[in-house]
Amino acid sequence: MPNAARSTVKTIFEELRLELIERYRPGDLLPNERLLAERFSVSRNTIREVVIFLEAYGLIEKTQRGPRVRAPDAESMFRIVSQVFDRDPAVYRDVLHFRRLIEIGLLPEVLDHITDDEIAALERHAADLDSRPTTRERAEADFRFHAAIVEASRNVMITKLYKAMAQPLIFYLEVGKSNRGIGPATINHHRRIVAALRQRSYRKLLEACEAHFSFSAQVLDQETGERAAPLDEKESRP
Repeated sequence: MPNAARSTVKTIFEELRLELIERYRPGDLLPNERLLAERFSVSRNTIREVVIFLEAYGLIEKTQRGPRVRAPDAESMFRIVSQVFDRDPAVYRDVLHFRRLIEIGLLPEVLDHITDDEIAALERHAADLDSRPTTRERAEADFRFHAAIVEASRNVMITKLYKAMAQPLIFYLEVGKSNRGIGPATINHHRRIVAALRQRSYRKLLEACEAHFSFSAQVLDQETGERAAPLDEKESRP
């Protein structure tokens, strides 16, 4: 798309985005393409581009009657934000720190709300990591384990954020997963976390999670060559 056309689409998008917030209610229909094209003195193709962006941002949804305004959806907004993460090794440590802040911070709420069934599911997620044949699948299994912990906190907003960030988080969780020697240590860390949850011990849970994130940082350093520090074998024990 030429720069001029891109600028026009962006300008119309911003104007309509504000109107949707200020003048429309969920369920309201937008004017049709012809009316919008006449209003902004542009082609209907340009309006179609604008509508595509509005839909991508979760502001509208297409129906047989035309574009309809959607209710505000935090998960859609978070998903847009997740797309700007730089897939660069330099960002890995920031992502690990992001995960640690969220998961460690939620531990009191997790202990308050997690059920025996959810703990059993976590145990299955931990075992699932070892059965996955590819690096991607092992990273996805790792993500499911941690996402289940976040969800157990019953914090709806943070759970939506974490799940909306699934793809960039899985990308970073792939680091080290090609090293089959790291898998057993990761599983042991997960099992230690599950054991602490079964005991309903905040002290043991905090220690298990801190040890897990410390081990993850060592894996990260080794795999990215930032420090090339040897993995601490003590951290890999259950």
